[in-house]
Amino acid sequence: MSEARTLALISSLYAAKDEAELLAKMKAAAREIGYDQVLFGIELRLPVLGPLQHITSAYPEAYQVLYQERAFLTKDPTVVHCQTRTEPLIWREQMYDRAWQEMMEEARRFGLAHGVSLPVHEQGKIVSMLSLGRDKPFESEAERDFILNAGNVLAHSLHFASENLILPDLLEARRPHLSPREKECFQLAAQGKSNWDIGQLLAISEAAAAFHVKNILKKLRVSTRMQAVAIGVALGMIT
Repeated sequence: MSEARTLALISSLYAAKDEAELLAKMKAAAREIGYDQVLFGIELRLPVLGPLQHITSAYPEAYQVLYQERAFLTKDPTVVHCQTRTEPLIWREQMYDRAWQEMMEEARRFGLAHGVSLPVHEQGKIVSMLSLGRDKPFESEAERDFILNAGNVLAHSLHFASENLILPDLLEARRPHLSPREKECFQLAAQGKSNWDIGQLLAISEAAAAFHVKNILKKLRVSTRMQAVAIGVALGMIT
């Protein structure tokens, strides 16, 4: 393990142009640290809407399918830890309760017996986790210290690279499609304008303004303007 090479590989994350390239660079950096299995998840916590989540994973595909089918996410101790804590979690058998021994056994079967999960919390709004897994424990305290330090740098680099590369697409996918006229009405409604005001400002009838506002509420799946504005702010739809 070369510290200079490790830092160079981690730095290259910021040059990734899409998720596929980010995954390739993440895998290369993880291998340099000493891990052949790597997963990165990021969660954007939005008021009103709840969290938007995305996972970039190089775990074995068969394990990913099994993980989904058996709902391991609901009790995964690495996820629970990283969502609520800020210190690294070194994987141990004791972190699995009796009801989830199956998960531990399956993880071992797929070469995920040992590892470390590193959380990053950004002002309580964006939370991410990096998990590095392999089939052997730390070889020494020196290796453990190196992996924790390098892993922390990798976790933070992935967090900020994904914030620019992944989160915009998450937000865009959650935004409903509004017509140009609906966008105009939404901006004015957010300013507290009534349907009559909107009609006057846009040179349309009050009934037409009311029609567009009603469509906006329907597309946002809410019943009030206040709820619509809150969601619009959270999704960056209101300027």
